[in-house]
Amino acid sequence: MTKPVYFDYAAATPTDKRVIDTMVSCMSIDGHFANPHAKDHVYGWEAAESVENAREQVASLIGASPLEITFTSGATESNNLAIFGAAKGLAKKGDTRRHIITSKIEHKAILEACEILEEDGYKVTYLTPTKEGIITSEMVEDAIDEDTFLVSIAQANSVLGAISDVHAIASVCKKHQVFFHTDTAQSIGYLKMDYDHSNIDMVSLTAEKVCGPKGVGALYVRRSSNVPLFAQIYGGGQEKGLRGGTVPTHEVAGLGKAFEILKSEAKTDKARFEKLRQRILDGIKDVPGLIVNGSKEHNLPNILSISFDGVDGHMLLPTLSNIAASTGSACSSSDLKPSYILKAIGLSDDEARASLRLSFGRFTKDEDIDILINEITTKVPKLVGAGSMWNVR
Repeated sequence: MTKPVYFDYAAATPTDKRVIDTMVSCMSIDGHFANPHAKDHVYGWEAAESVENAREQVASLIGASPLEITFTSGATESNNLAIFGAAKGLAKKGDTRRHIITSKIEHKAILEACEILEEDGYKVTYLTPTKEGIITSEMVEDAIDEDTFLVSIAQANSVLGAISDVHAIASVCKKHQVFFHTDTAQSIGYLKMDYDHSNIDMVSLTAEKVCGPKGVGALYVRRSSNVPLFAQIYGGGQEKGLRGGTVPTHEVAGLGKAFEILKSEAKTDKARFEKLRQRILDGIKDVPGLIVNGSKEHNLPNILSISFDGVDGHMLLPTLSNIAASTGSACSSSDLKPSYILKAIGLSDDEARASLRLSFGRFTKDEDIDILINEITTKVPKLVGAGSMWNVR
């Protein structure tokens, strides 16, 4: 069976062979396989050296100190540690502030954490983005009050690719003595990341969107911010007491290697992705009912969100059988729910259902783009006004 062409890099990426080789070297008997917290023999010392080398690679990419990097199981855990850790840590110190600011288009890891805190009596403001999917520093400043202790806004949206100026937002937060956290799962490597010269307090990091391993991530916590984080996972006191459990040497080594590669190749990758994205736009511009979502000027180079007016969303991906992409919708049983992110920027239910998130990356070839353009231009026009193949009310 011939597989469809992969256009879902924003969900997961194939792991770079150089990363795989690094990970394998930390798994076999003749490699750095041991528990990095075993202090009594050379095997543990070697594993610990691999972990600290990875910590330096992560810090180097984002312009931080290795001491500011805490390894986690991924961006979701990093987000949880930032939100719950800051809330509980401040409360333990006697800080009575209970207001958090985030947006309606954040990742579910942020939104669900905030919802749980609301159940515990916290107040959460969910900002409405611009029609392009951007959160501005002015929006944040207008929402800050004397009870605000934390703002969490992603640097780039996972569905739209729209970029918010998190450095400007961080400056506003610092002015009001409010901590600022950002999730960079989608933007890592492609946008300004010199956090040592920024006012950003906490950053969630992962390499699974940039050809690194799944199941590992990190949280950057700026030392000078003095964020009183409270651990969420206990047992062993690893990661300076912020994250209990044995650090998986092979995983963090893979994370570090992926970031090392990104540091040297991101500029070239970004330029190539910009050309691929423009090729797609030029190739499909005459498709009936085409709507391009996100920002024209402030968007990631490797994510393109499009909708098709007059097309039944249930038919879209089954018809585009030669590409593997995301609809930007959440599927539950036979119900195709419109994406909450697309709804938040003003799309109708039908437009949101008839949407595609096309995301590409390091291993996307020129011929893949040709297949994509042909698939959309030859098949989507036949779907306009064609009705549904599902019996849906």
